[in-house]
Amino acid sequence: MKLVKENIENINKYEPNKKPYRIKLDANEGKNIFFSDIGDELKLNLYPDGDSSLLRDEIGKYLNVDPNNIVAGNGSSEMIELVMKAFIDKGDIILSFIPTFSMYHIFSQIYSAKFIGINSNENFVQDVDVLIEEAKNIKPKIIFICNPNNPTGYLMNKYEIKKLLNSTDSLVVVDEAYIEFAQGSMVECISQYENLIVLRTLSKAFGLAAIRVGYMISNKHIIDIINKVKSPYNLNSISQYVGVKALREKEKMFQYVEEVKKERKYLYNKLKKLPIEVYPSNGNFIFFKSEVSKLDEKLNEKGILIRSFSKDLENHYRVTVGNRWENEEFIKSLKEILENENS
Repeated sequence: MKLVKENIENINKYEPNKKPYRIKLDANEGKNIFFSDIGDELKLNLYPDGDSSLLRDEIGKYLNVDPNNIVAGNGSSEMIELVMKAFIDKGDIILSFIPTFSMYHIFSQIYSAKFIGINSNENFVQDVDVLIEEAKNIKPKIIFICNPNNPTGYLMNKYEIKKLLNSTDSLVVVDEAYIEFAQGSMVECISQYENLIVLRTLSKAFGLAAIRVGYMISNKHIIDIINKVKSPYNLNSISQYVGVKALREKEKMFQYVEEVKKERKYLYNKLKKLPIEVYPSNGNFIFFKSEVSKLDEKLNEKGILIRSFSKDLENHYRVTVGNRWENEEFIKSLKEILENENS
């Protein structure tokens, strides 16, 4: 299967001037007149490093990966769109399990691709053999695996993903936005497969959703293709700066992840005692089902926001694992609502 779009193959990557200089007058940049108290480290009047070099270096150290195998950008959502830009032609097929991260379907529509979703089994378990057979029949251009899956929390093991990779020449994109809360990353496998892309983010385990830093790890050939379609200055200097600082203090993240796992277990056990259906989770959230009508709105009246779903997932909800006080307040409010419904 030919993966790369023909109109992309002959594009030359835009390369900003990186020559050393004494005076910089090549990019029509202005003077920083608003934030003079910010040190020279950020250089707000200059365009950001288009390659996010320092950030990619720190990501490389974090993952034990060559920085040349990494692309950084505005959240993993931009990484998904870059994959679409580089590989999807009108009418191409994108395959994934459902339910899953909604942006796969949305970007498929934007880029005029056909999204096909394979229903998960009962309890939202994903059967990789069913996916493999479907891929053989319809020959998708891209297969998306959200792992752990959002919104269900299901985790596909590495053996199953390798089985998929060995069975198809489709591009397999493994979205590991929540992998720090689980185990089984595919990052170490990027050099073993020509058709593997792994997506990661600083929004979840690092708690930095506001800076919108996501990144992609793959083999050098795919990274070179992605860099052809990436905007020249796609990630601003402030986000790069904060991302570098956080990665250099990643021990704090590891400690936070352990706290989330502890609270996830606590919240799961509390929910299991209630008259609702709760699903095991490998993310920083828990997926559950309740027959109480408009449960999310009833919780909202008590000042608590959770995520609700519709259509095939009507009466299903996703709650983020909070701190102990937040989790106790959520359980307390949920109990009150359930008791009122049954009284």
